[in-house]
Amino acid sequence: MMSLRFSTAIFAAGRAALVLGLLAGCASVKSTAMYYTPYTAKLYPPKPPEAPIPILGKAPPERYTTIGRLAFETDQGWNFLRKSMVYNAQANGADAVVLKKVNSRQQLYLTEVPPQTDWVPVTNYYQKCRDGETYSYTNWVPFFRPGYVREDVAEITAIDSEMIIWKN
Repeated sequence: MMSLRFSTAIFAAGRAALVLGLLAGCASVKSTAMYYTPYTAKLYPPKPPEAPIPILGKAPPERYTTIGRLAFETDQGWNFLRKSMVYNAQANGADAVVLKKVNSRQQLYLTEVPPQTDWVPVTNYYQKCRDGETYSYTNWVPFFRPGYVREDVAEITAIDSEMIIWKN
């Protein structure tokens, strides 16, 4: 039978691995390339990373051609969405992005935190009457932490945008 201290250590190590796994799994703007849908068979040369890509709220008055669509949702926030639009536009050779639709919603997440037992050292001291020496001993006392369910609310933002190039 496994000791409770050993099982608590395994549980703590599992929690640390889970947190590291979540941090390592954070989304990157490159991962949003799978949500890009080309509208034409023609491939355009990619723009350099420093190329400015305007994000427009409506169709421009200038003549343009739509070369593709980027549509996805994320809980990473507006800054991530903006960087994703610019990255996909640059990677696919677009001159600008027309943001067609933006939706936001709140998503409730429930996280179950399981109960656990920790062991706390309690040291006692005593003195013998005859020789006056002080002695100590340590007992390990179980400390129970009940489990609970934690509610988290995430803001999910969805975009629908088109990648365009200017017509000459």
